Amino acid sequence: MRNDLEKLNNAVELLIYQKNFLERVEQLNEEINLSDEPFVWSTIDLNSIDSSLPENIRSCWVFVLKKDVPSGCHYHPNSVQHMVTVRGEGMSKVGGVSKRLVQFGSLSDSLTDKWLVIGKGVPHEFFPEKQNMTVVSFHTCLSEDLEEIACDTGEMRLYEGGTH
Repeated sequence: MRNDLEKLNNAVELLIYQKNFLERVEQLNEEINLSDEPFVWSTIDLNSIDSSLPENIRSCWVFVLKKDVPSGCHYHPNSVQHMVTVRGEGMSKVGGVSKRLVQFGSLSDSLTDKWLVIGKGVPHEFFPEKQNMTVVSFHTCLSEDLEEIACDTGEMRLYEGGTH
């Protein structure tokens, strides 16, 4: 698993300096500030990441979560999620365990402290604080196949690989 996290970490290191990525994050920040939704997202073409990825990674996403608004508890029945916070701060609750999110650029924290690896079917929720929070998320299913199930209602959403 450490080798997989190293590969994902290297990929994000390259991604966060790409002009297209930075522009997309700014667009998403503008969208979330005008939206009633707790988060907005965009998929990232894996071919745009000039780095070796773990074999099981099938899609990449950038999410911007609205400041001071919980993301809503949900789970993915068909994907393992690997997530890192690249901007902002807050808390996570994964499988009932709460912890402070560690920023990607932290030099004093380990890869396993920076990265959340969320198994299939594991409920999770995020609580951005003070400012919008930007995360990069890798999934083990294709973007058009990613399913989200709301913990409270059981409602299912397909992300459909687009921008929302």
